[in-house]
Amino acid sequence: MTDIEREGLYMGIRNFREKQVTSGLSLDEEKALKTLLEQVDADIKKVHKMQVNYSDEQMKAPVKVEAIRNATFVESPVKRNFLDKVMKKEQIVYYNLQVPNWADLNSYEWTYTFALEVRSFMEQVGLGDKWSTLLPPIMEISAVESLDKEEVEWLNLLPDTKWCLAAFDEVDELEKLAKQHSEEMYETITWLKEHWKDGYQIYSDYTELGFIQLS
Repeated sequence: MTDIEREGLYMGIRNFREKQVTSGLSLDEEKALKTLLEQVDADIKKVHKMQVNYSDEQMKAPVKVEAIRNATFVESPVKRNFLDKVMKKEQIVYYNLQVPNWADLNSYEWTYTFALEVRSFMEQVGLGDKWSTLLPPIMEISAVESLDKEEVEWLNLLPDTKWCLAAFDEVDELEKLAKQHSEEMYETITWLKEHWKDGYQIYSDYTELGFIQLS
């Protein structure tokens, strides 16, 4: 397998995973994803002489649910050298996410398996069509001190907290339904509601899904 083929293989898995956490996969898509995952297992075995179940490893991968408020994005241009200036190369600009207090940043961690469980629960309570808007997923994002322009634009489009709360309030006895499902689901729903009430905008970060550690 060439590097280009390998890159396409992992990108295909990433695309399926993104759809899986937002709207779910059809049976045909599930089969296609399984085929890609089996190809990864075979490639790892051939190249690294290791027996790995890549699907299982992804299911255990951490998903960070990030909550931010009062955020500003400060430009941090990369200093150009003399040659860059002579060649008139475009200056690279990164952005630092800054908040007045550390309390304005908070996070909650799931496994990928639980992220799928939450999406399934949202479908059961009638919020399936709103879920990817309520908790927007991003498959890869830079550290908060080195965000690029596209990432900043994406973060600036996070949904209004009042709208998110109103969507949850539309579901009768949502907390009770979550409690009946599991204690972990109840804690998740409670955490989301409390943070929206406190003015936090929230998104889910799946970056770790693409960085499975092989040991």
